[in-house]
Amino acid sequence: MSINTLDEVFKQAEKMHGVANLDGVGYKACLYLGVKITKDNETGDIKIYDPNKSVNYYVEIDDKMYAVFQKKGFKKAVIELTLEKYKEKLDKIKESITDEMNGGQSQKRLRTLKESREHILNKYYKLTQKLTDE
Repeated sequence: MSINTLDEVFKQAEKMHGVANLDGVGYKACLYLGVKITKDNETGDIKIYDPNKSVNYYVEIDDKMYAVFQKKGFKKAVIELTLEKYKEKLDKIKESITDEMNGGQSQKRLRTLKESREHILNKYYKLTQKLTDE
């Protein structure tokens, strides 16, 4: 696998099917599965943001994640990042189900947790299919 420059990663994002184009004054931006990549028109600086680190705003990814994007390309890196997010959510749901079974045993809460788990598992499966289709 070759190492991509950040410019190549940005170009991959621009050409991808299913990417939301968020160009604004002075910058270009793309959004895919919640991950945002931006390029400043003046400086050419490229930044990648992950919304999972904060609830209300985007936070720039760390150097380790930049290396993943450069190694795997935009689409695969975003999918892997999203799969990790889904795994974390599934772990939290599993804990909540266990707590509910041992504690409150509210049938409505259990049903809601199980439906959430099913929904996330379906999303997880669809993303793993995208990875294997390539």
